[in-house]
Amino acid sequence: MRHLIPSLALAALHRGKQIEQFLGKVERDGHPGLRWIALCPGPSGVTIYLSDVEDIGTDNFLDITEFPPLDPDEEAWGREIAVLSTPEKALHLAERDLAADPQRWVNQGIVCDEYQDYRKMNP
Repeated sequence: MRHLIPSLALAALHRGKQIEQFLGKVERDGHPGLRWIALCPGPSGVTIYLSDVEDIGTDNFLDITEFPPLDPDEEAWGREIAVLSTPEKALHLAERDLAADPQRWVNQGIVCDEYQDYRKMNP
């Protein structure tokens, strides 16, 4: 089972584990790219990072977390959207405001597998 049901996504955050989600295609300033999101628990709460990256993937390079940002002025690892006090609040904001699907969360690192599936469906 790759995807975390909502209760397991919440439990992972409560255990201090990062969860991620591949959000698909995005366009910024006329440039096509990909979007993914990460929720990262820490001492001050759960930080939500949103990454819009160039699609430079190949059959041998699928690590979307290493793709360069669409905006060269951005940090290499995504924009910090918010730091929320609880995992519940972070999930709610990600799903309500950033179009995350509550049924599509994955554990850290699995977003690359999601990207690989996307490439197979969109050659």
